[in-house]
Amino acid sequence: MADLVKDLVCGMEIDPATAAATSEYKGVTYYFCAEGCKQEFDANPTKFLNGASAAEQPAAAAPSPKRWWEFWRS
Repeated sequence: MADLVKDLVCGMEIDPATAAATSEYKGVTYYFCAEGCKQEFDANPTKFLNGASAAEQPAAAAPSPKRWWEFWRS
């Protein structure tokens, strides 16, 4: 099974070998499930690369939830 990648626009996981469309931005190739997602990315790539899209958020970007015992600490 091939490694899946995430479409930055819609969040769908796709196989790069069968992606409907690709775009290259700053030397990196991005894969899309449909031509519409590619066109939306091409119109404003920084919108999707700077975290404006919930589809691709790094794990470290989200604050850690409190553990149950931390609610009673001062």
